[in-house]
Amino acid sequence: MVKTNVIGSRNVLDAAEHWNIKKMVVLSTDKAVYPINAMGMSKAMMEKLMLAKARAKYSDTVFCGVRYGNVMYSRGSVLPLFVEQISRNMPFTVTHV
Repeated sequence: MVKTNVIGSRNVLDAAEHWNIKKMVVLSTDKAVYPINAMGMSKAMMEKLMLAKARAKYSDTVFCGVRYGNVMYSRGSVLPLFVEQISRNMPFTVTHV
C-alpha cells in the first residue's frame, strides 16, 4: 500500500508537475478522513502530498483531490441498513447533514 498510495502517487504528482500538466485530480477515499488501518493511513498521506503540491507557489499545475465514499458494504455504508429496512418492509430512512 505504501509503494502504491504514497510513493507511486508522489511519482505521478511529480511527473505531472515536470511535464507541465495543466490539471491533475487525485482520487481518494472517505477512509482517509479518520484512518484506522494501513490503507486509510496511506491514502491520507497521499492526500497530504497532493495538498503540499497544490499549495506550492512554484508550480503551474493545478492539483486537486476528490474522495469517494459509501462504497458498497464498506465501513459506514448505508446498504446494510437499507437491506434490513427492505426485509422488514419499512420505509428507507434518508437523512442529510
